Amino acid sequence: MTNKEIAAILNVTPAAVSMALHNKGGVSESKRKRILELKYASSTRKEEQEKKKGRLLFVMHVKLGNVIAETNFFVTLMSTIQEHADRDGYFVDIIRYDSKVKFEDFFSQIDMQDVSGILVLATEINQEDAEKYRVFKKPVVFIDNYFECGDYDCVLMDNMDGIQRAVRYGYEMGHRNIGFVRSTTNIHNFQERYDGFLKGMKNVGLSVFKKYIYHTKCTTDGAYEDMCEIIAKTKDLPTLLIVCNDVMAIGIMNALKYSYYKIPRDISVISFDNMPITRYFSPALTSVSIQDNKIGKIAVDRLIEKIEHGKDDYFMRSLVGVGLEIRDSVSDLNDILKTVDAK
Repeated sequence: MTNKEIAAILNVTPAAVSMALHNKGGVSESKRKRILELKYASSTRKEEQEKKKGRLLFVMHVKLGNVIAETNFFVTLMSTIQEHADRDGYFVDIIRYDSKVKFEDFFSQIDMQDVSGILVLATEINQEDAEKYRVFKKPVVFIDNYFECGDYDCVLMDNMDGIQRAVRYGYEMGHRNIGFVRSTTNIHNFQERYDGFLKGMKNVGLSVFKKYIYHTKCTTDGAYEDMCEIIAKTKDLPTLLIVCNDVMAIGIMNALKYSYYKIPRDISVISFDNMPITRYFSPALTSVSIQDNKIGKIAVDRLIEKIEHGKDDYFMRSLVGVGLEIRDSVSDLNDILKTVDAK
């Protein structure tokens, strides 16, 4: 894999890739690790490609550009897919397709003849985009999204259950005014998480107040800026904020700190993704944990079943369960709640 290809996949500059490979400064340790992982995997396994049963294409389908970026999920997913495909005798080519380029023009440059099957990271796409992959007449499995109409194989995390767990935990910790931070970026995952919030609030018997539903960009800097504006306009914040993902939550927590809110004393925060950085943030962030390794394994297993056994007589949507990693960002209000109830 070339430096330019690695740069495109990780959304960094080719210069950053070069600096990481030559152990120079200017690149964060997390980025350096991702770059080295991709470079090592591609250089060592490329030599063995001819010995494999076939070639799988893993397409990172970028449509919005600001979701497939910093989260650890995508890097772990790539590593898992390569590991399990290799186990079953298949070589994996990773490509990044940006929908700013015409679909037909981009894929006409790729030799599809020896491709046995296709995995698509579908986080940012819709059903119309998914339909385009039929033109290749190859087995396809979509990851991190699903489409209600049509015979598509999809493997994704259980977004709704994750947020319902967060609401339930907040309720058990005595919180009754719970808000939610949505993303201004419209993707299926974020919509499901909001739907999970609405369902979770209903399940515990709490009302959803429009004034406690906020919107920020889904980048750390963007979320920080938007949250600063929200705080400036209102001092009536809920006791607990549930945030769409960790990238946003870190920006939001920084904005709260900048505005002299103490977390979790003044306001608690729960997020989604359980990125490694969340355990080192101050305070350590309670976050919904996802099984990215399981998602990658199930997707590869299903694709190979379709390739080797022609299993197109059924289609599946596989929801992979989530957990809740409890840390220090949620205060226990039960004593205060008991005092209020007593009055």
